Amino acid sequence: MTILLDIDGVLVTTPPWRITELHPDGFLKFNSKAEKNLIRLLSETNASIVLTTTHRITYSVEKWKEIFNNRDIPVLSIEKVNTRQAIDEMPDRCIEIKEWVDNFGTGRQFVIIDDDLSINSLLSDIKDKRVTTKSMIGLDDECTERAIRILKGY
Repeated sequence: MTILLDIDGVLVTTPPWRITELHPDGFLKFNSKAEKNLIRLLSETNASIVLTTTHRITYSVEKWKEIFNNRDIPVLSIEKVNTRQAIDEMPDRCIEIKEWVDNFGTGRQFVIIDDDLSINSLLSDIKDKRVTTKSMIGLDDECTERAIRILKGY
């Protein structure tokens, strides 16, 4: 099982007009409720994480593991959706997700968790595996339940 995970609007929910607090590890502070829901999702599914966030280019996979571990989020595996390393190299998020699904998604249970409404333009077989969060609420209980159902296939 795999979670294609965005960060802003999923775990970081600070309104754009406010400055986001930093965690002691130097990355943005996560919404505590969203963080608890991610922990629940991971513990109930043992899913791995594939980062789709643009923040992925800032840190190595090892640093991302450290960020999640510093917050007591039990991540078994973290990867990046692709190897692009600069924002100007990144196509639209939908293209990146479709590329990942084409290359790695066949036969895999996965869920896409993102607040980006452009994901609605994905093909229906991919779009059916998405959970759209509200950017200033993040990963709430309802979204977590839906993600669990998608990953478990019911």
